[in-house]
Amino acid sequence: MSEDMKLSEDQKYQLFLDERKLLIDAEREGSRTFDKAILTLASGAFGFSIAFLKEIVPHPFSNTLWLLGVSWGLFALSLVVILFSFLSSQLACRIQIDVAYDAIFKNQKHPNKWSSVTGFCNYTSIAVLALAFVFWGLFVYWNVIHTN
Repeated sequence: MSEDMKLSEDQKYQLFLDERKLLIDAEREGSRTFDKAILTLASGAFGFSIAFLKEIVPHPFSNTLWLLGVSWGLFALSLVVILFSFLSSQLACRIQIDVAYDAIFKNQKHPNKWSSVTGFCNYTSIAVLALAFVFWGLFVYWNVIHTN
């Protein structure tokens, strides 16, 4: 790199501050999204299933109750994984501040392992949630088809 393309210490510091601000904003937004996701999923999945039981199939077949139980368990597991995902996302943002500092000022690059944990949790949560809907759908299908 030529001399005129090298960044001054002030420019490096400004880059660090800009990156830090973006990461703090991302952490804040992640926290907001976390609250909304938890409330939406918890009230939506459980509330809908209770309303379904009360209004549409008040007396489900006893041999299908295990499907309902598994779906509720998977909905709960999905919520726990989402909870951990958002917490690990916040930690990843905090750690990324140090990673960015090291990259800008020390020319050292290292991975942020909490970013990987967050990605894993996000995909796991989606898979568990999808599976929960499959079990819920089977419960609904079996009880609606056989009551009509």
